[in-house]
Amino acid sequence: MPKLAFIFVCLLAFALASPPSIEAQSGDSQVRVEEIVVTGNKRVAVGTVLSYLPVRAGDRVTRGSLSIALERLFETELFRDIDISLDGSVLTVTVVENPIINRVNIEGNDALSDKRLLEVLDIQPRRVYTRELALEATQRLIELYQSSGRYAAVVEPQIIELDENRVDLAFVVDEGPLIKISKITFTGNERFSDSALKRTISSRESKWFAIFSTSDKYDEARLDYDVRLLRQFYLTRGFADIEVSRVQGGLLPDRTGFAVNFLLQEGQRYKVNEITVNSDIENVDTSELASLFEFGDDNWYDVRALEQGLLEITNNLGALGYAFVNLDPEIVTNPETGQLDIAVNIGKARKNFVERIEIVNNVRTKDSVVRREFELVEGDAFNQIKLDESIRNIRNLGFFSDVKVRNLVGSSEEQTITELTVEEQSTGELSIGLGYSSLEQTSLAFGIDERNFLGTGRALSLSFELSQKRSNFRLGVAEPYLFGRNLTGRAGVFNDKVKQDSVSISKTGFDFGIGFEAAQDYYHNVGYELSQSKTTESSKTATSITGENGAQILTSAASYVVGQDRLDNRLDPSEGTLFELRQELAGIGGDAKFYKVTGRAAYYRPVNFNALFFGVKGRASQVVGLGEKVTQSQRFFLGGRDVRGFALSGIGPRDTGSKAAVGGNTLVTGSVEVVSHLGLSKDLNMRWTVFSDFGSVWGTDYPSGVTGANDKSMRSSVGVGLLWDTVVGPLSFYWANPVSKKSYDKTKTFQFTIGTRL
Repeated sequence: MPKLAFIFVCLLAFALASPPSIEAQSGDSQVRVEEIVVTGNKRVAVGTVLSYLPVRAGDRVTRGSLSIALERLFETELFRDIDISLDGSVLTVTVVENPIINRVNIEGNDALSDKRLLEVLDIQPRRVYTRELALEATQRLIELYQSSGRYAAVVEPQIIELDENRVDLAFVVDEGPLIKISKITFTGNERFSDSALKRTISSRESKWFAIFSTSDKYDEARLDYDVRLLRQFYLTRGFADIEVSRVQGGLLPDRTGFAVNFLLQEGQRYKVNEITVNSDIENVDTSELASLFEFGDDNWYDVRALEQGLLEITNNLGALGYAFVNLDPEIVTNPETGQLDIAVNIGKARKNFVERIEIVNNVRTKDSVVRREFELVEGDAFNQIKLDESIRNIRNLGFFSDVKVRNLVGSSEEQTITELTVEEQSTGELSIGLGYSSLEQTSLAFGIDERNFLGTGRALSLSFELSQKRSNFRLGVAEPYLFGRNLTGRAGVFNDKVKQDSVSISKTGFDFGIGFEAAQDYYHNVGYELSQSKTTESSKTATSITGENGAQILTSAASYVVGQDRLDNRLDPSEGTLFELRQELAGIGGDAKFYKVTGRAAYYRPVNFNALFFGVKGRASQVVGLGEKVTQSQRFFLGGRDVRGFALSGIGPRDTGSKAAVGGNTLVTGSVEVVSHLGLSKDLNMRWTVFSDFGSVWGTDYPSGVTGANDKSMRSSVGVGLLWDTVVGPLSFYWANPVSKKSYDKTKTFQFTIGTRL
């Protein structure tokens, strides 16, 4: 036994005295690294390798730490292969470098351009090539093709090896056919037909006539949007429990198109039973706020009426100075009674003051141009209504494609920072117009317009228009905030020529004026015009008297205009009102002496939540001579666009011999119209209209040789029209039937206009 103990002690002492063996190095014991050697690198510097290596000379390493070092080097994607070995205290790193991309090519593409595909790839030359890089890029290209409706597209990455460890990376594309939506179906809809729901969503079944439409392309994002549209459709019709659970879409077996199916659970239809408002803000009349909700006479629940009511509450509280208000509507439904209750909870809030107004992204337009449109200034009590008016003023400038506003908490809870972000758009235009109208035939227009000269808000314009019925030339300048005040100054020179049957009226001169806007959208304009006109009768059979006999008539006239404009769009209004009164007094020198007055009004209103647009407008004008007779160039003419169903200047007194219109001293006209897109495919970009026009013009100081000189009979027409926004410009078609007319009037049942701007 002592002998065995002696042998064990000797072996243990021998083991402790021996140097580390190869086996010990490969285990988990620590070894101090005295030197690091890098081999195999050609392009990557030794220092770069060492910078990524988490081991330094003098460090103690184990098998685990060497594995971590290997992973770190592979993560750099600089190397295709790496080997790390430890020989004694020397750590050797052997690398095989990944190749460098020399060039990226796209092959086989036709529908999508190289430029677009390369932008998606975003792979620059001199970048290190890896297999993962190629696979990720391939997936991005496939997703792009799928979003373009080409779900059968195949992309194959290929590398071409070059010298010096370089490669060309090529993506070979088989785009496949353009696959569109062939069929859209609905499951679970009992209250509404498939056709009604198809008109609601944005996706469309492929149709032969919709050659410019992209809505028949299978797009997952658009289908998600369609789910929201379907929910909105039901929520606006009383179905508060509507669920669109999922959307299914798949390729047809023959791979010619997609079939899409929407699954619906309509639920019960509800009427609104009770509306209550609970407020944590003191001294707020909650019953008055509850009365702001209007669900119509039938009281069916409509989410649009709920949202409008919440907006009205926000605006009312904003007018009281509360910029940050938290509204939490709670809806409780009772399927047994078919009724629901709405409780609106208003959280705590404090009155706010405008600490600062910040304008963001206005690179070209000066801050002062934007700030002067604000109804609020720093230090004012916050007012949401004034802020909304300010935003509308800024949008109406036409300098920005987008205007967004955010109210941010300032240096304290009572302070508000109003941040206005604008996106500038081009304000200079060179336009050439070519069109055709059944009233004026072929027309050509040329114009240069700069609405924001050097970012100052000044407007410069040059325009020229020529057709078989009229021509005009105008050069003008406008200065907003003249003399640093809320005044708009304007000046211009012009030359106009109008042909009324056999009578031509030419007019040349200049004008200038000053205008300003007052409270509640009222505007005032004071102007002066000095012009010279000439009326020429080309018919040899004319029997009437123009009162000018080919002479040059010098007119010196002052004008005053007052009005209120609350239209949402001055060219194509759908909502709002307009009232205007224009007066003109001639006789401040010159040859002509008359007083002319024109009043016009318009009212537009959307009906059935913008499904229909109702409009009514009218105009009345009269001119009276001051100590002398009114000549033909100062009279009014009626027909054409004002009273559809009649020719241009087709209504009113006419020359007995030449049958040409001679105009009248008094004019009255009006129109009632309904415009809608209901029943028409959204892909067509069409709207229909039903209208009734009426009007009359009468009275002349030279009744000799004139038929119907003082006939005040009202003419009227009814008709339908089609308004079509096409890729080549707007088209309008009107069919109107004169209901009441005179035998000497000239009618035109069909009118159309085709126009384009280049």
